[in-house]
Amino acid sequence: MEKRYLLNTLDFLLLFWGLQLILGASSTAYSSSLGPISSIIKLPENENVILVEKKSQTLFLYTLEAKKDLHLRLKASCSTGEAYGVKKEAGDRKTPEGVYFLKNEYEDKYLSEIYGIKAFPTDYPNLMDKRVGKNGSAIWIHGTNKKLKPMDSNGCVALENENIQKLSDYVNLNSTPVIIVEEIETSKKKVLVDQEKEISHLLSQWIRTIEKGSYHAYLSFYSPEYVPDISWWEQWLNIRKQTEKTDSSLKASIERAGIYYHNNVFVVLFDFLLIAQNERVFIGKRKLFLENQNDHFKIVGDIFQNISPKFEKAKAPFITAVRTLVGPTNKESFVLETIHQWIAAWSTKDMDKYASFYADNFYSDGKNKKQWVRKKKGLANKYDFINVSGKDYKIKKKKNTCEVLFFQEYESSGLTTNGTKRLKLVKKGGLWKIYQESWKEK
Repeated sequence: MEKRYLLNTLDFLLLFWGLQLILGASSTAYSSSLGPISSIIKLPENENVILVEKKSQTLFLYTLEAKKDLHLRLKASCSTGEAYGVKKEAGDRKTPEGVYFLKNEYEDKYLSEIYGIKAFPTDYPNLMDKRVGKNGSAIWIHGTNKKLKPMDSNGCVALENENIQKLSDYVNLNSTPVIIVEEIETSKKKVLVDQEKEISHLLSQWIRTIEKGSYHAYLSFYSPEYVPDISWWEQWLNIRKQTEKTDSSLKASIERAGIYYHNNVFVVLFDFLLIAQNERVFIGKRKLFLENQNDHFKIVGDIFQNISPKFEKAKAPFITAVRTLVGPTNKESFVLETIHQWIAAWSTKDMDKYASFYADNFYSDGKNKKQWVRKKKGLANKYDFINVSGKDYKIKKKKNTCEVLFFQEYESSGLTTNGTKRLKLVKKGGLWKIYQESWKEK
């Protein structure tokens, strides 16, 4: 029965897919006929939202213009993970569900052929994913040079090259949300309006507390199960006192807030600014995760999605002290993300993707890139499974090169071994590529 159900479902998807191709994917703006979408509570003016429905294998792009209703700008067939369900771990070939944001944009000259002409990495796993133990990485929206088929990816969202190009015109990195759901749900407009009012009111009180409130008042906005990093509070209190002495105002501001929803979690992304001494400073994009607990919204996650380079370089007197609000940015995270994606590709035996992580001038153990990849493909074909994991990462980074040392655990149907892996990487076109690799067994 289980196999028959799977075949019937795939037959339905293929039929649906064929009808879409016959009718054509619309890219003309028109009002949504679905009614209010429960995942999109508030969209900043002139911002866009990407909505992926796994059930129909369709990507929708909506725009809000002049504070009117959402307008559909693009509707296109897509391909998600070949396995059903919500992604939980690396290598399960499932597409995650939730609210994500696009972090970067890669052009075809820096990509392997399986990604087509363009690719946008998402920030999966986000804070909520990690909290429930989900892992994995390298969930991208990308093009493809192959014929697009339903449920044919390793977990990414794939589009025809023509449509990924259209989509790129509407993407604002670290701002445009990507909401991935099994099936789109609608809601009454009044429900969405009430949710927006209540969350906006909470944000207003929260920001005023940062400006003038007490430590305990600030903590009252957060769930008892989540303790935010408040190591900065004493320094921040001193900043407030200093500005009061000089009769200068210090204000915090929330602008361009977007509110999104999935699985009982509300995600709020906004521009965070500070205003003092007639100077207005954009610090960066701040993201809050909220839950409705006993009829009150509580913050269950609070992070800076990205920090403005202008803020990092600003020279104003109060800026130095204000840096305590955000802490240091972790530039090593981009290197680690590359390593995690490389491990995931090797573990899933996705050899085209695996090869894309190596620089053209790679040379190790007497082999160039072509010889190295050929050897690894042979092992992938030989073994029934391959599981690779890493821990205890140490990164030595220079301007355009870095060295990563970590403990690697390797298991396959023919070999189990542990030891130290050393990778040397170089930055090419915004991407980190491996140009040397070595291994020392424990």
